[in-house]
Amino acid sequence: MSANNLYLAFDFGERRTGVAVGVAITASAKPLTTLHSNAGPNWAEIEKLINEWQPSKLIVGIPDDSDNNQALRKKITKFSRQLAERFKKEVCLHDETLSSHAAYDLLKERRDRNKGKIKKEEIDSFAAALLMESWMNSNLG
Repeated sequence: MSANNLYLAFDFGERRTGVAVGVAITASAKPLTTLHSNAGPNWAEIEKLINEWQPSKLIVGIPDDSDNNQALRKKITKFSRQLAERFKKEVCLHDETLSSHAAYDLLKERRDRNKGKIKKEEIDSFAAALLMESWMNSNLG
């Protein structure tokens, strides 16, 4: 599949960053992984994902600009700028308000049948997939 049809989405967090891939032709997304980070972004793993998937754009979720999100917005903006500089890819910021809550609710609904515990890593990567789908619906239609 051509690189112009693929996108990677990042649901950035200070401890974990969910990653998903989006396919333009089907306007669908799927969770890929959750990257753990203790001292900043896990650049080695991000580079592996970018090399493997060869996305044409990178999508990064950003929360609303309410007062309680200002510190996180600064970190996300810095992360986005670093992504663009390191990988020479266009980076698009997209509203991710409540994506983690929506991801948890959807996973819980699915999981209730199986009675399994929902892991935070699953929520993060699923939130990235919801972010990706939201961005595609807003920008590719």
